[in-house]
Amino acid sequence: MTMSSSSPRTVLVTGAGGGMAAGINARLAAAGHRVLCADVSGEGSERAAQAVRDAGGRADAFTVDVGDSSSVRALREEVARAAVDVDVLVNAAGILDRKFLVDHDDSSFERTIAVNLVGPFRMIQAFSPGMISRGWGRIINISSIAGVTGYAYPSYAASKAGLSNLTRSLVIDLWGTGVTVNSICPGVVDTPMVIDAVREQIPRKVPTEEIIDPAEIGALAAFLISDEACNINGANLVIDGGATSYFQLFDRP
Repeated sequence: MTMSSSSPRTVLVTGAGGGMAAGINARLAAAGHRVLCADVSGEGSERAAQAVRDAGGRADAFTVDVGDSSSVRALREEVARAAVDVDVLVNAAGILDRKFLVDHDDSSFERTIAVNLVGPFRMIQAFSPGMISRGWGRIINISSIAGVTGYAYPSYAASKAGLSNLTRSLVIDLWGTGVTVNSICPGVVDTPMVIDAVREQIPRKVPTEEIIDPAEIGALAAFLISDEACNINGANLVIDGGATSYFQLFDRP
């Protein structure tokens, strides 16, 4: 058995049209997995699936708004009609609302929680029963170091902290089923979501002085699917260049 090997699986990735998911889709497809690209934008999901196919991988496109329970149910039914068994669920859909406490209203805060926390919960409810019935499955939640350390934008931080704790808690529900659940907590990832002001601070805030490539997130996801990761369960795996290990009382000289 080669390192990080596993049988080809069918992987459902939400938020598949986003920049971080592009690295996940590509890496999983390169490992031989079939990728079901699901995004709130039908155009975005098809573009993501086509990118995988152009690289020689297998992919299908689906549309879902994880913040809407009826949309999640419709996706589950569509996947069932296609006679596809989802072996792995990657909850990568997420939004960042750059609002401080005083700027939030109920709807803006609730939308962030709905997509970033309630959405993964709904997706897990929808697709974990099939995994349990087959005795094998992997659930990977894309959280954030914002849920570990706190963050200036409270809706995002709260949603990601909740997602990380949901990850830990679900090991109880999934006890003995053959299904594991873990989260990946990235630092600053090189996507269009990152503003220039944040990029400029990387050398002062991150000990490696590097921004994270989405492919690195994909590589970690691929490892969690692999046979060698079968006993990693309930973990929140930080990949941040050491940012959360640096207590910054003063600016680094």
